[in-house]
Amino acid sequence: MKPFGFALGALTGAAAVLLLNRQGTQRVRPIAKAAMKAAVMAYHEARVQGAELAEAAEDLFAEAKAEAVADIFAAAMTAAQTKAAQAKTEATSTATAKPESAAPAGEAPASRAAGESA
Repeated sequence: MKPFGFALGALTGAAAVLLLNRQGTQRVRPIAKAAMKAAVMAYHEARVQGAELAEAAEDLFAEAKAEAVADIFAAAMTAAQTKAAQAKTEATSTATAKPESAAPAGEAPASRAAGESA
């Protein structure tokens, strides 16, 4: 922006010097005015292009952030489901393999009953 600002200042200064000269005023004024108008229009276009570029960059960043959040959420859900499945498997395996001491009081454990009848 600074080089453009310098060029605009130099152009404005040159136009002011030419306009202060009363004899050259009638001839140079339209040219200086057109040059200043072109500089203002170029400045405006540069700002518009910069704003559009910034908006595109913000959109790209938002899309990348949304995808990253979705990936992180999916990984967390997969880890949670895996952990839940492991916990369910462990609970099922512990429930099916009851220790012999957990048998009801009135019944003999299956291994003892099989050994006594033989």
